[in-house]
Amino acid sequence: MFKILMIGWEYPPKITGGLGTACYNIAKALSDSGNEIYFVLPQLSGEEPKLQNVKILDVEGTIVNFEEEERRILYKFQNESIYKALSLQAFHPYESSRDTSLQDSEPVTTKKATTLSETIRHTTGNESLKIQPGYTKNIINDIRLYARFNSLLAPKLAFDIIHCHDWMTFPAGVEAAKSTRKPLICHVHATEFDRSGERVNQQVYDLERNAFKEATAIITVSNYTKRILIERYSVPEYKIYPIHNGVEFELDRNLLKNKTADNQERLVLFLGRITFQKGPDYFVRAAKKVLEVMDNVRFVMAGTGDMYARMIEMAADLGVGKYFHYTGFLSKEETRQLYSMADLYIMPSVSEPFGLSTLEAMGGGVPVILSKQSGVGEVVNHCIKVDFWDVDDMANKIASVLSDRNLHATLRDGGLEEATKNSWSKTGRRIEEVYANVLNRT
Repeated sequence: MFKILMIGWEYPPKITGGLGTACYNIAKALSDSGNEIYFVLPQLSGEEPKLQNVKILDVEGTIVNFEEEERRILYKFQNESIYKALSLQAFHPYESSRDTSLQDSEPVTTKKATTLSETIRHTTGNESLKIQPGYTKNIINDIRLYARFNSLLAPKLAFDIIHCHDWMTFPAGVEAAKSTRKPLICHVHATEFDRSGERVNQQVYDLERNAFKEATAIITVSNYTKRILIERYSVPEYKIYPIHNGVEFELDRNLLKNKTADNQERLVLFLGRITFQKGPDYFVRAAKKVLEVMDNVRFVMAGTGDMYARMIEMAADLGVGKYFHYTGFLSKEETRQLYSMADLYIMPSVSEPFGLSTLEAMGGGVPVILSKQSGVGEVVNHCIKVDFWDVDDMANKIASVLSDRNLHATLRDGGLEEATKNSWSKTGRRIEEVYANVLNRT
């Protein structure tokens, strides 16, 4: 069994996308196997789900699930002058990491966006638009402060290995490794090229590249991401271990009804951050073409992001606004309800390291069309794969699945079976193998 210092940036219930969900499920899988984890986060809400063998703490001194002796050590640390000198009053990670592109506009609400059909009205999510994290001038300062905090904290804790998740935590992992001489594993859930295409933020790219150089080993969520690290960051192949994400779902077979009955209105779903990376504009353009050949279709965009308002405007400009519904951010239960209503799930990502929502949709009995530019395509075959930019092909495939009951049923049943084979416990076992390999050679 291993003792792990895990460094994250988000964790349920404070999540904005797949990263927080993945971090929680990885921690759960590892703790279920008997491993002990110190999980460091920027800030805790007080509502974090407790896991056996997982001790959570944040920069402000909140600690959860710690034993008395460990509490004493941490309280002493918080009273040291070097900790007090960190100027933590300037640390606002979730504020500074917001995308500011919509902050000056009136929040877009579900009701303001469109009049929803009765089925969607019960799954509206949060009415106010939640801004998706992006880059602001303060986030780099917050990341550096977080790194300094972890460099001071790490020597106070007893652990075997450091495991950090995505670029916001990489400097913290590097500094913690330097202050303890423990091996460092960087877990790459997305790269700057996934998030920004060719218009990368140089500071972020430099942080990533430096971390990859310093890391003892690197875990990627797919071979797709592994190739990006080799080609774009010049990372030696021997350092990289591709480990796919898992899926967590509770299947209610009562929800697996025949959704393609004659004359029934179809519901096509996009669920995720409404940002460049996720390709929401290709979804809207494909929808326009679908509606040219069939009109009994509704399109749902569930999520928020810096392209949210733009997508509402695009649908209106294309003359298909009345066929679109916008839910805003959805809770886990609301997402599950929406899957039960959907006839088809589309993931048109421009660059998707994995695509966790694809497995979640398949696990909910929803047929899937996904971008070929994604990592999840490495583990699923009972789906239809398209190039994100080929909206004609995407539209044709959407119409085919919605109109062909046999094809719909084949994708649904095969996808459901495939989803069940990709468990988080399997992911956890693979990560343990990486830990063992790293510790055996250090």
